[in-house]
Amino acid sequence: MAGSDEIHVVAGALRDAAGRILIAQRPRGSHMAGRWEFPGGKLGPGEDALEGLRRELAEELGVVVHDARPLIRLRHEYPDRRVLLDVWQVTRYEGEPRPLDRQELAWAAPDELPRHDLLEADRAIVTALRLPRIARVVDSAEELAALAGGLAQTILWPLPESGEGAPKREAVQAARAAGHRIFMLGDGFETVRAAAQTGCDGAVLHWRGQQLHVDQSGAFLVGAHCEDIKGALEAVSEGAHFLILAPTDSYVSDRYLRLLCDRAGVPVFAGWRPDARKLEQLQQAGAHGCAIKRK
Repeated sequence: MAGSDEIHVVAGALRDAAGRILIAQRPRGSHMAGRWEFPGGKLGPGEDALEGLRRELAEELGVVVHDARPLIRLRHEYPDRRVLLDVWQVTRYEGEPRPLDRQELAWAAPDELPRHDLLEADRAIVTALRLPRIARVVDSAEELAALAGGLAQTILWPLPESGEGAPKREAVQAARAAGHRIFMLGDGFETVRAAAQTGCDGAVLHWRGQQLHVDQSGAFLVGAHCEDIKGALEAVSEGAHFLILAPTDSYVSDRYLRLLCDRAGVPVFAGWRPDARKLEQLQQAGAHGCAIKRK
């Protein structure tokens, strides 16, 4: 595939009133026919990504996109082609999606998406759709309960090396019912086991060079906390579904963050931040969100 041109593709994530996401099955006779994907298509030469999204979704689904915001931008190499994928979260559209391109359509809750035979490049999109933009370290049942009625967040619960101190399964279930995502934050197998036993969405491991291929479908998510780009890219190659980039004694610059986000191909949280005031700026640099940790 050396020397092949990169195909620039734009795709959209549409939600219905129940919060389900629309996916489309590639029609017979097309490349990778039968696989599922998020609706969209190739950009024309010099075409703006958002305008291309509006055009593609009008042609494929018969909908008019009024508002959309960037979700994730990634590159993926298939055996016969290289793709740059611009993905947008459609926040307001008009019309009922219809299969105008001979494709099958289906609505699925975000947690159900890993069960579908999605294209490999689209699995990082599923992860981005499942993770709220603010990640917060929480280490007490009282603090977890206090967040139950607020804005959905990605909750990180530190687990001591002893493996003791995990939240109760009931507390995890209540937080997830309120829209939060709950992850154990620790070093190794004990963290993954505690996360599975308490019904968490997954685990976040401090990067130590370990193998992270726990669930390749992405139903049980495994993230990696890394201190630099080198470690972050190694963690992705070892199976990390998402990253928290957080050096010990400083914040990363927007330029450094943009460099990682352009290369990682998975959602990236910038941390550790005292609050979420820089969230929009971090997203403009390509981050999925920010990770908050009290000093």
